[in-house]
Amino acid sequence: MNSKTFFSHDTDEEIIQTKRLQNLETWIGHLSYVTNECDWLAKIAFNKINDKVLRDELLEKLDSNSALLSEFYNYKSSIQSFHECDDLECDMFYINQHDDFYAKYLKHIHEYRLVKNKVYLKILD
Repeated sequence: MNSKTFFSHDTDEEIIQTKRLQNLETWIGHLSYVTNECDWLAKIAFNKINDKVLRDELLEKLDSNSALLSEFYNYKSSIQSFHECDDLECDMFYINQHDDFYAKYLKHIHEYRLVKNKVYLKILD
């Protein structure tokens, strides 16, 4: 992960924008990894554990992960609009939007981990 050093001449807006993009890159990286991991776990569930229901649950998570990843890429391309703000109301819109994406990310990762744990528990049986 690239970390940027901030300087005293950087504006608050530049710092906030950079931090938002860093967050977003981290979330996209995690979701990209979940895509691969979920695919591997679905294959394990079907081929090694012989649990079609668990495989189907993982495939559903894979679909929702792909949809969320697409949302995050769209958000990344629109995040530049933040520079157009000239008042607090506009700033708050983008801050709240970023928080909404973070909440979606956390919820998705939590739900995915619950399914992933099922695979591990089945393997340990």
